[in-house]
Amino acid sequence: GPDHMCRQPSTLELSPDEQLAAEETFKLYCKPVELCNVIQKRALDNPAFLQRCLHYMIQASRKKRIQLTVSLSRGTNTDHNIFPLYVLLATPTSDSIPLEGHSPIYRFSRACLLTSFTEFASKDHNKATFTIPDVKNIATSRACNLSIILIRCVSDSEGQVGENNCSGDHVEASALRKLEGKCFWGKIPINLLGSSLENCVTLNLGHTVELASTVTMNPSFLEPKFLEQDSCLTFCSHKVDATGSYQLQVGISVQEAGARDMSESPYNSYSYSDVPPSSLPHIIRLRAGNVIFNFKYYNNTMQKTEVTEDFACAFCLVKCGSYKGLGCHLNSTHDLFHFEFWVDI
Repeated sequence: GPDHMCRQPSTLELSPDEQLAAEETFKLYCKPVELCNVIQKRALDNPAFLQRCLHYMIQASRKKRIQLTVSLSRGTNTDHNIFPLYVLLATPTSDSIPLEGHSPIYRFSRACLLTSFTEFASKDHNKATFTIPDVKNIATSRACNLSIILIRCVSDSEGQVGENNCSGDHVEASALRKLEGKCFWGKIPINLLGSSLENCVTLNLGHTVELASTVTMNPSFLEPKFLEQDSCLTFCSHKVDATGSYQLQVGISVQEAGARDMSESPYNSYSYSDVPPSSLPHIIRLRAGNVIFNFKYYNNTMQKTEVTEDFACAFCLVKCGSYKGLGCHLNSTHDLFHFEFWVDI
Protein backbone atom coordinates (compact mmCIF):
# COMPACT_ATOMS: atom_id res chain seq x y z
CA GLY A 1 0.00 0.00 0.00
CA PRO A 2 1.03 3.66 -0.22
CA ASP A 3 2.23 5.95 2.53
CA HIS A 4 -0.23 6.65 5.34
CA MET A 5 -0.22 10.11 6.91
CA CYS A 6 -1.99 12.27 9.52
CA ARG A 7 -3.10 15.90 9.15
CA GLN A 8 -0.37 18.48 8.98
CA PRO A 9 -0.71 21.09 11.78
CA SER A 10 0.55 24.63 11.38
CA THR A 11 4.06 25.59 12.53
CA LEU A 12 4.43 28.35 15.15
CA GLU A 13 7.32 30.61 16.15
CA LEU A 14 7.85 29.98 19.88
CA SER A 15 9.80 31.74 22.56
CA PRO A 16 12.42 29.74 24.51
CA ASP A 17 9.97 29.19 27.39
CA GLU A 18 7.27 28.01 25.00
CA GLN A 19 9.72 25.69 23.26
CA LEU A 20 10.61 24.15 26.62
CA ALA A 21 6.94 23.70 27.45
CA ALA A 22 6.32 22.14 24.05
CA GLU A 23 9.15 19.64 24.58
CA GLU A 24 7.65 18.68 27.91
CA THR A 25 4.34 17.85 26.25
CA PHE A 26 6.15 15.81 23.59
CA LYS A 27 7.67 13.63 26.31
CA LEU A 28 4.25 12.04 26.66
CA TYR A 29 5.11 10.02 23.55
CA CYS A 30 8.41 8.89 25.06
CA LYS A 31 6.90 7.08 28.04
CA PRO A 32 5.22 4.25 26.11
CA VAL A 33 8.36 3.86 24.00
CA GLU A 34 10.46 3.39 27.14
CA LEU A 35 7.89 0.90 28.47
CA CYS A 36 7.92 -1.05 25.21
CA ASN A 37 11.73 -1.20 25.32
CA VAL A 38 11.58 -2.75 28.79
CA ILE A 39 8.92 -5.25 27.72
CA GLN A 40 10.90 -6.24 24.61
CA LYS A 41 14.04 -6.91 26.67
CA ARG A 42 12.08 -9.12 29.06
CA ALA A 43 10.35 -10.86 26.12
CA LEU A 44 13.67 -12.10 24.75
CA ASP A 45 13.59 -14.90 27.34
CA ASN A 46 9.83 -15.13 27.90
CA PRO A 47 7.85 -13.79 24.93
CA ALA A 48 4.38 -12.45 25.58
CA PHE A 49 1.59 -14.71 24.31
CA LEU A 50 0.05 -12.06 22.08
CA GLN A 51 3.40 -11.15 20.57
CA ARG A 52 4.15 -14.79 19.79
CA CYS A 53 0.81 -15.12 17.98
CA LEU A 54 1.31 -11.91 16.02
CA HIS A 55 4.80 -12.96 14.95
CA TYR A 56 3.43 -16.32 13.81
CA MET A 57 0.71 -14.65 11.75
CA ILE A 58 3.19 -12.34 10.06
CA GLN A 59 5.59 -15.17 9.24
CA ALA A 60 2.74 -17.29 7.89
CA SER A 61 1.49 -14.46 5.66
CA ARG A 62 4.96 -14.00 4.22
CA LYS A 63 5.49 -17.66 3.44
CA LYS A 64 5.27 -17.55 -0.31
CA ARG A 65 3.49 -20.26 -2.23
CA ILE A 66 3.48 -20.83 -5.96
CA GLN A 67 0.34 -21.67 -7.93
CA LEU A 68 0.78 -23.90 -10.99
CA THR A 69 -1.92 -24.21 -13.65
CA VAL A 70 -1.52 -27.02 -16.20
CA SER A 71 -3.40 -26.95 -19.50
CA LEU A 72 -3.20 -28.16 -23.10
CA SER A 73 -3.71 -26.14 -26.27
CA ARG A 74 -5.18 -27.60 -29.44
CA GLY A 75 -2.71 -25.65 -31.54
CA THR A 76 0.28 -27.58 -30.18
CA ASN A 77 -1.42 -31.00 -29.88
CA THR A 78 -2.97 -32.64 -32.94
CA ASP A 79 -3.82 -35.98 -31.34
CA HIS A 80 -7.54 -35.90 -30.47
CA ASN A 81 -7.32 -39.02 -28.29
CA ILE A 82 -5.41 -37.48 -25.42
CA PHE A 83 -8.47 -37.02 -23.19
CA PRO A 84 -9.47 -37.72 -20.52
CA LEU A 85 -6.13 -36.83 -19.02
CA TYR A 86 -5.47 -37.14 -15.30
CA VAL A 87 -3.00 -34.70 -13.75
CA LEU A 88 -1.47 -35.47 -10.35
CA LEU A 89 1.05 -33.75 -8.12
CA ALA A 90 3.00 -36.66 -6.69
CA THR A 91 6.24 -37.59 -4.96
CA PRO A 92 8.04 -40.97 -4.88
CA THR A 93 7.86 -42.80 -1.57
CA SER A 94 11.19 -42.80 0.22
CA ASP A 95 10.90 -46.40 1.40
CA SER A 96 10.29 -48.04 -1.98
CA ILE A 97 12.94 -49.43 -4.34
CA PRO A 98 11.66 -49.64 -7.92
CA LEU A 99 11.59 -53.15 -9.36
CA GLU A 100 12.91 -53.78 -12.84
CA GLY A 101 10.40 -52.48 -15.34
CA HIS A 102 8.53 -50.52 -12.67
CA SER A 103 8.50 -46.86 -11.86
CA PRO A 104 8.84 -45.70 -8.25
CA ILE A 105 5.69 -45.84 -6.16
CA TYR A 106 4.25 -42.33 -6.28
CA ARG A 107 2.21 -40.90 -3.41
CA PHE A 108 -0.30 -38.18 -4.25
CA SER A 109 -2.92 -36.24 -2.33
CA ARG A 110 -4.78 -34.51 -5.14
CA ALA A 111 -5.62 -35.30 -8.74
CA CYS A 112 -7.32 -33.30 -11.48
CA LEU A 113 -9.10 -34.29 -14.68
CA LEU A 114 -8.68 -32.58 -18.05
CA THR A 115 -11.30 -33.30 -20.70
CA SER A 116 -10.80 -30.47 -23.20
CA PHE A 117 -8.32 -27.98 -24.61
CA THR A 118 -8.05 -24.49 -23.14
CA GLU A 119 -9.76 -23.03 -26.23
CA PHE A 120 -13.06 -24.51 -25.03
CA ALA A 121 -13.56 -22.00 -22.23
CA SER A 122 -17.24 -22.92 -21.88
CA LYS A 123 -16.39 -26.50 -20.92
CA ASP A 124 -15.26 -27.68 -17.51
CA HIS A 125 -12.07 -29.55 -16.77
CA ASN A 126 -9.68 -27.73 -19.10
CA LYS A 127 -7.17 -26.69 -16.41
CA ALA A 128 -5.50 -28.33 -13.41
CA THR A 129 -4.27 -26.11 -10.58
CA PHE A 130 -1.85 -26.99 -7.77
CA THR A 131 -0.03 -25.06 -5.05
CA ILE A 132 3.61 -25.76 -4.18
CA PRO A 133 6.25 -24.14 -1.93
CA ASP A 134 8.17 -21.10 -3.11
CA VAL A 135 10.56 -21.89 -5.97
CA LYS A 136 13.48 -20.56 -3.92
CA ASN A 137 12.86 -23.31 -1.34
CA ILE A 138 12.40 -26.20 -3.77
CA ALA A 139 16.06 -27.21 -3.90
CA THR A 140 16.32 -27.44 -0.10
CA SER A 141 12.94 -28.96 0.75
CA ARG A 142 10.94 -32.11 0.14
CA ALA A 143 9.32 -30.31 -2.77
CA CYS A 144 12.43 -31.06 -4.87
CA ASN A 145 11.04 -34.58 -5.42
CA LEU A 146 7.61 -33.42 -6.56
CA SER A 147 6.53 -34.17 -10.10
CA ILE A 148 3.49 -33.41 -12.21
CA ILE A 149 2.24 -36.82 -13.40
CA LEU A 150 0.11 -37.04 -16.56
CA ILE A 151 -1.97 -40.20 -17.14
CA ARG A 152 -4.25 -41.21 -20.02
CA CYS A 153 -6.03 -44.51 -19.43
CA VAL A 154 -6.77 -46.59 -22.52
CA SER A 155 -8.41 -49.67 -20.98
CA ASP A 156 -12.15 -50.24 -20.89
CA SER A 157 -12.11 -50.96 -17.17
CA GLU A 158 -15.35 -50.28 -15.34
CA GLY A 159 -13.36 -48.51 -12.72
CA GLN A 160 -12.39 -45.70 -15.05
CA VAL A 161 -13.21 -42.34 -13.50
CA GLY A 162 -15.92 -40.27 -15.15
CA GLU A 163 -16.80 -36.61 -14.87
CA ASN A 164 -19.45 -37.47 -12.30
CA ASN A 165 -16.64 -38.30 -9.89
CA CYS A 166 -15.25 -34.77 -10.12
CA SER A 167 -15.84 -31.62 -8.15
CA GLY A 168 -14.59 -28.73 -10.29
CA ASP A 169 -11.33 -30.09 -11.70
CA HIS A 170 -10.67 -32.21 -8.60
CA VAL A 171 -11.00 -36.00 -8.89
CA GLU A 172 -12.27 -37.80 -5.82
CA ALA A 173 -9.51 -39.95 -4.31
CA SER A 174 -11.86 -42.91 -3.73
CA ALA A 175 -12.78 -42.93 -7.41
CA LEU A 176 -9.20 -42.56 -8.63
CA ARG A 177 -8.11 -45.61 -6.64
CA LYS A 178 -10.23 -47.75 -8.97
CA LEU A 179 -8.05 -46.89 -11.95
CA GLU A 180 -6.04 -49.86 -13.17
CA GLY A 181 -4.95 -51.04 -16.57
CA LYS A 182 -3.22 -49.92 -19.72
CA CYS A 183 -2.27 -46.28 -19.92
CA PHE A 184 0.15 -43.70 -21.24
CA TRP A 185 2.00 -41.64 -18.67
CA GLY A 186 4.66 -38.95 -18.40
CA LYS A 187 6.00 -36.56 -15.80
CA ILE A 188 7.37 -33.04 -15.34
CA PRO A 189 9.82 -32.75 -12.41
CA ILE A 190 9.10 -29.64 -10.34
CA ASN A 191 12.80 -28.93 -9.79
CA LEU A 192 13.16 -28.30 -13.54
CA LEU A 193 10.49 -25.59 -13.27
CA GLY A 194 12.25 -24.17 -10.22
CA SER A 195 15.48 -23.67 -12.13
CA SER A 196 13.54 -21.72 -14.78
CA LEU A 197 11.82 -19.48 -12.23
CA GLU A 198 14.53 -18.75 -9.65
CA ASN A 199 15.73 -15.60 -11.41
CA CYS A 200 12.34 -14.49 -12.71
CA VAL A 201 11.73 -10.95 -11.43
CA THR A 202 8.22 -10.60 -12.86
CA LEU A 203 7.00 -13.57 -10.80
CA ASN A 204 8.02 -11.79 -7.59
CA LEU A 205 6.14 -8.70 -8.75
CA GLY A 206 2.83 -10.56 -8.91
CA HIS A 207 2.91 -11.29 -12.65
CA THR A 208 2.01 -14.61 -14.28
CA VAL A 209 4.82 -16.51 -16.00
CA GLU A 210 3.96 -18.77 -18.92
CA LEU A 211 6.12 -21.87 -19.45
CA ALA A 212 5.96 -24.68 -22.00
CA SER A 213 7.08 -28.25 -21.50
CA THR A 214 7.28 -31.25 -23.83
CA VAL A 215 6.21 -34.46 -22.07
CA THR A 216 6.87 -37.93 -23.50
CA MET A 217 3.86 -40.17 -22.82
CA ASN A 218 5.07 -43.77 -22.52
CA PRO A 219 2.84 -46.86 -22.67
CA SER A 220 2.59 -48.68 -19.36
CA PHE A 221 0.26 -50.48 -16.96
CA LEU A 222 -1.17 -48.49 -14.04
CA GLU A 223 -1.20 -50.30 -10.69
CA PRO A 224 -2.90 -48.65 -7.69
CA LYS A 225 -1.12 -49.05 -4.35
CA PHE A 226 -2.16 -48.49 -0.77
CA LEU A 227 0.51 -47.47 1.71
CA GLU A 228 -0.62 -46.43 5.19
CA GLN A 229 -4.01 -45.47 3.73
CA ASP A 230 -2.34 -42.99 1.37
CA SER A 231 -3.20 -42.84 -2.32
CA CYS A 232 -0.30 -44.30 -4.28
CA LEU A 233 0.34 -45.74 -7.71
CA THR A 234 3.10 -47.19 -9.86
CA PHE A 235 3.62 -47.97 -13.54
CA CYS A 236 4.81 -51.28 -15.01
CA SER A 237 6.18 -51.36 -18.55
CA HIS A 238 6.46 -55.19 -18.72
CA LYS A 239 2.70 -55.72 -19.06
CA VAL A 240 2.24 -53.72 -22.28
CA ASP A 241 3.75 -53.28 -25.71
CA ALA A 242 6.65 -50.84 -25.24
CA THR A 243 6.00 -49.07 -28.56
CA GLY A 244 3.74 -46.19 -29.41
CA SER A 245 5.06 -43.32 -27.28
CA TYR A 246 3.94 -39.84 -28.19
CA GLN A 247 4.58 -36.30 -27.02
CA LEU A 248 2.36 -33.67 -25.43
CA GLN A 249 2.99 -29.95 -25.45
CA VAL A 250 1.91 -28.80 -22.00
CA GLY A 251 1.39 -25.19 -20.98
CA ILE A 252 2.12 -24.21 -17.37
CA SER A 253 1.07 -20.87 -15.87
CA VAL A 254 2.97 -19.91 -12.74
CA GLN A 255 2.13 -17.15 -10.29
CA GLU A 256 2.71 -16.34 -6.65
CA ALA A 257 -0.36 -17.44 -4.70
CA GLY A 258 -2.21 -14.41 -3.33
CA ALA A 259 0.25 -11.95 -4.86
CA ARG A 260 -0.91 -8.49 -5.92
CA ASP A 261 0.30 -7.07 -9.20
CA MET A 262 2.90 -4.50 -8.15
CA SER A 263 2.36 -2.58 -11.38
CA GLU A 264 -0.87 -1.30 -9.79
CA SER A 265 1.02 0.19 -6.85
CA PRO A 266 1.33 3.99 -6.57
CA TYR A 267 5.07 3.42 -6.43
CA ASN A 268 4.98 2.26 -10.04
CA SER A 269 5.31 5.93 -11.01
CA TYR A 270 8.82 6.01 -9.50
CA SER A 271 11.78 5.50 -11.80
CA TYR A 272 13.64 2.24 -11.17
CA SER A 273 15.99 2.49 -14.16
CA ASP A 274 19.03 2.53 -11.89
CA VAL A 275 17.89 -0.41 -9.73
CA PRO A 276 19.32 -3.90 -10.48
CA PRO A 277 16.52 -6.29 -11.55
CA SER A 278 17.36 -8.70 -8.71
CA SER A 279 16.72 -5.95 -6.12
CA LEU A 280 13.59 -4.51 -7.73
CA PRO A 281 10.96 -6.72 -5.98
CA HIS A 282 12.51 -6.12 -2.55
CA ILE A 283 12.63 -2.34 -3.02
CA ILE A 284 9.04 -2.10 -4.26
CA ARG A 285 7.74 -4.22 -1.40
CA LEU A 286 9.79 -2.22 1.10
CA ARG A 287 8.38 1.09 -0.16
CA ALA A 288 4.89 -0.35 -0.12
CA GLY A 289 5.22 -0.88 3.65
CA ASN A 290 6.40 2.63 4.50
CA VAL A 291 4.29 4.42 7.11
CA ILE A 292 4.73 8.07 8.11
CA PHE A 293 3.90 8.88 11.73
CA ASN A 294 3.17 12.51 12.52
CA PHE A 295 3.24 13.07 16.30
CA LYS A 296 1.15 16.12 17.19
CA TYR A 297 1.79 17.86 20.50
CA TYR A 298 1.57 21.22 22.32
CA ASN A 299 -2.20 21.43 21.83
CA ASN A 300 -1.88 20.01 18.29
CA THR A 301 0.04 23.06 17.09
CA MET A 302 3.36 21.26 16.47
CA GLN A 303 4.41 17.93 15.11
CA LYS A 304 7.40 15.65 14.67
CA THR A 305 7.61 13.00 11.98
CA GLU A 306 9.01 9.48 11.89
CA VAL A 307 8.96 6.93 9.08
CA THR A 308 8.84 3.17 9.67
CA GLU A 309 9.17 0.32 7.18
CA ASP A 310 7.22 -2.89 6.75
CA PHE A 311 4.12 -1.51 8.52
CA ALA A 312 6.02 -1.30 11.81
CA CYS A 313 4.65 0.48 14.89
CA ALA A 314 6.62 3.63 15.81
CA PHE A 315 6.20 2.95 19.53
CA CYS A 316 7.19 -0.71 19.90
CA LEU A 317 8.51 -1.50 16.37
CA VAL A 318 6.15 -4.48 16.01
CA LYS A 319 5.75 -5.37 12.32
CA CYS A 320 2.02 -5.61 11.71
CA GLY A 321 2.04 -7.11 8.23
CA SER A 322 -0.41 -4.63 6.68
CA TYR A 323 -1.85 -1.16 7.14
CA LYS A 324 -5.09 -2.60 8.48
CA GLY A 325 -3.14 -4.68 10.99
CA LEU A 326 -1.18 -1.61 12.06
CA GLY A 327 -4.38 0.33 12.68
CA CYS A 328 -5.79 -2.48 14.84
CA HIS A 329 -2.51 -2.70 16.75
CA LEU A 330 -2.34 1.04 17.48
CA ASN A 331 -5.93 1.30 18.67
CA SER A 332 -5.74 -1.79 20.87
CA THR A 333 -2.21 -1.56 22.25
CA HIS A 334 -1.46 2.18 22.39
CA ASP A 335 -4.93 3.49 23.20
CA LEU A 336 -3.44 6.22 25.42
CA PHE A 337 -3.36 8.27 22.19
CA HIS A 338 -5.92 9.20 19.58
CA PHE A 339 -5.09 8.25 15.99
CA GLU A 340 -6.15 9.65 12.66
CA PHE A 341 -5.41 7.44 9.66
CA TRP A 342 -4.95 8.93 6.22
CA VAL A 343 -4.05 7.25 2.96
CA ASP A 344 -1.93 9.27 0.53
CA ILE A 345 -2.45 7.78 -2.95
